[in-house]
Amino acid sequence: MVRLVAQQVEASIRDPWTRAYASEVIKGHTQLAVAGGPSEEDQIGKIFWHIKHNVSYLQDPRGYEFIATVKHTIRIGSGDCDDATVAVASLLGSIGFATGARVISPDNSNWHIYAVCMYDPMYKPSRYIVLDTTQKDSYPGWEPPPMMRRHQIDVTFANGKAYLSNGREL
Repeated sequence: MVRLVAQQVEASIRDPWTRAYASEVIKGHTQLAVAGGPSEEDQIGKIFWHIKHNVSYLQDPRGYEFIATVKHTIRIGSGDCDDATVAVASLLGSIGFATGARVISPDNSNWHIYAVCMYDPMYKPSRYIVLDTTQKDSYPGWEPPPMMRRHQIDVTFANGKAYLSNGREL
């Protein structure tokens, strides 16, 4: 599944619509940083809240795994956790952020995925923030409690592939 998410992130970033849409989302909520434009944290927050407020959680049909591009998810206004991950990672990736995902499970069989964004500064990131838009009371930086993260895999996305922290392709 993570490989398919990485492929949809890449397909979405390659679509010029994604960058144009991300730009509109960021322009739509003006909080200016000292340098005169939205800070990296502001940009990340704007994308997070936009997806959280405009994409309803809707699970895939039983026995099927759909992983949509960001354009499809935005157009239908719903998707599950992998669709939300693609949406957040694609929009942020299209404006220069390094993105990835955290995949978690309490029991090594029921998995959940959410986006991760690296920043500060965007071209040589030293910090990251988790972005789970599918949970009711979530906010940038919130993640499920440790008991839900007993099994955890962190990946970064690049060129349509998912990479583990040791650099190995998944």
